Amino acid sequence: MSESKKNMVRDMFNHIAPTYDRLNHLLSFGIDRLWRRRTVRRVAAARPQRILDLATGTGDLAVALARRIPEARVTGLDLSAEMLAVGRQKVARKGLSDRIRLVEGDAEHLPFSDASFDAVTIAFGIRNFGDMDAGLREAVRVLRPGGHISILEFSTPGGHLFGPLYRFYFHHILPFIGRLVSRDDKAYRYLPDSVDHFPNNLLFLRRMEHSGFTGCRSRRLMRGIAYIYEGVKP
Repeated sequence: MSESKKNMVRDMFNHIAPTYDRLNHLLSFGIDRLWRRRTVRRVAAARPQRILDLATGTGDLAVALARRIPEARVTGLDLSAEMLAVGRQKVARKGLSDRIRLVEGDAEHLPFSDASFDAVTIAFGIRNFGDMDAGLREAVRVLRPGGHISILEFSTPGGHLFGPLYRFYFHHILPFIGRLVSRDDKAYRYLPDSVDHFPNNLLFLRRMEHSGFTGCRSRRLMRGIAYIYEGVKP
């Protein structure tokens, strides 16, 4: 199951890579940029010098981290070669090629030594892992003692009015627009389905703890549409 999901995710993101950034910002009304900025501010507080951005995609978070923390060197890793190709063009345009390295790889089998990084980040990607717990354990392994992980991920908001309205948009309007722009029937149906199957806030914090992180906590964003999860390697 793990390998088949990874292959499906790789193929899907390879296919939608050319329209991915435009659709992300359109479908979130630009709020995804705000959430990334909040994540970056929290990461920057510890002034990490070596950052690993997992499921980096086209490198939006890696770019934001490099801009906010001038002394940092950022390594972005992703399964999708096509997403990384778009990301490398973006990094070059922004003049950050000397500080951001994008590599193709599997977050569940990281090609890095133990204690290689001061911080690990993941934005809207951990729900795509074939084995989420294996990915979290690998993040623990490559972090130095005292290093931090910050994970930005979608959730399902509650509320009698806001929750149903959001779910209608997420399950009906978003896939329709996504299909029109990307011409991919599956990718933007996969998104709400993957969020539906993602553990709730408390369950995910427990999984982080079981994987080896301590001091795990979360910050709710926009009534629970997304959360920032944080933990420390002891």
